[in-house]
Amino acid sequence: MKIPEKVKIGGLNYAVAVTEHLKSGQDAYGEILTLELKINLRPTCEERQKIALLHEIIHGIDDHLGYIIDDERKVHELAAALYQVIIDNPELFS
Repeated sequence: MKIPEKVKIGGLNYAVAVTEHLKSGQDAYGEILTLELKINLRPTCEERQKIALLHEIIHGIDDHLGYIIDDERKVHELAAALYQVIIDNPELFS
């Protein structure tokens, strides 16, 4: 898995950028700006960036489907579990 320049969610192309300047605050590893079609990731270790990207993709899917997942812990846990599946099963995504 690599950090792409863009990712398509629900038919919309989101630009992906690595930046220190997150609108969501200093404690976040990433953010999705659905109105701007942007995903911003904080520069940190590669694994954290990948999990943060999956986390923000889950939020994007949530927004696209009109769900309201307001539990950040559950979104983080789902992203971390999905990352582990991807890492443990690379043949699924090649």
